[in-house]
Amino acid sequence: MAGVDWSAEERGAATAAGSGLEQFFAGERIMLCDGAMGTILQGRGIAFDRCCDEVNLAQPETVASIHAEYLRAGAEIIETNTFGANASRLERCGLGDKVREINCAGVRIARQCIREVAVEAYVAGTIGPPGVRLEGQADLDRARAAFAEQIGPLAEGGPGVGADLLLLETIMSLAEAGEAIRAAREVAPGLRRVAMVTVGEDGNCLDGASPEAAAARLTEWGADAVGCNCSGGPATVLRAIERMRGATHLPLAAMPNAGLPQFVDGRAIYAVSSEEMAGYARRFIEAGAGLIGGCCGTTPEHTRAMKSALRDVSFGKSR
Repeated sequence: MAGVDWSAEERGAATAAGSGLEQFFAGERIMLCDGAMGTILQGRGIAFDRCCDEVNLAQPETVASIHAEYLRAGAEIIETNTFGANASRLERCGLGDKVREINCAGVRIARQCIREVAVEAYVAGTIGPPGVRLEGQADLDRARAAFAEQIGPLAEGGPGVGADLLLLETIMSLAEAGEAIRAAREVAPGLRRVAMVTVGEDGNCLDGASPEAAAARLTEWGADAVGCNCSGGPATVLRAIERMRGATHLPLAAMPNAGLPQFVDGRAIYAVSSEEMAGYARRFIEAGAGLIGGCCGTTPEHTRAMKSALRDVSFGKSR
């Protein structure tokens, strides 16, 4: 797999765009990421069983409006609407031939939105799990190829043109994490990689690995920051972050769900309020995290509350 070829002009844009991110990766800055995309799309009429990534093509203005709300709430990083935009997942929706188109559209919408809102912010190319069980080498090879196929269009043009960093999130197993990181290193070696596992009620990753083991392996394989997202809510993610802290020298990321959903009249209701999430944001920083955000059930209101809570927090003092 060939790496993405960037021109000198694009590399110049990368240097300019990456300065704030480099402070985070150096452990010198707290950064606030956005929150949920899928649950908000569903709240705006996108059917639960519809492919959320395809909305990039059918209703780009809807995706853009959500990005804009997060930016105005204080998000410094917005995630492309591409969580499930890999071949394995898109094929189930009859969209297997749209991988490049959907991922390119995701970056384009996010980048244009930053320009229109006129704030300093960064675009994270979002990569979710392949959605299939990886049981042997052939499965691992297919997963790696699928990750590479998705990462290519996300990274195209380099930072400041394409995505500014890659966000590997809701990792279900260390096996798939390894393939995702390897694909990213080969296809987009110039992009920083944030890799986040999700944990179950027992506090361990869904393949049984401990947070400590996950942090150590992700570090070894070439992640630039590690952490935990999704899971059962902020308390669960906080415990995972606390356990990861001693197992890696890398910056940590914490992006929890707003709790587990309760379904009422066909709607998913999340219990963790914006005020509660703001309180946890401070606790994440105290535990050593430098990248804070939200996952399922979080909204721009959660982002706004976290922004306010973190305004007076010093990263150096928190650590």
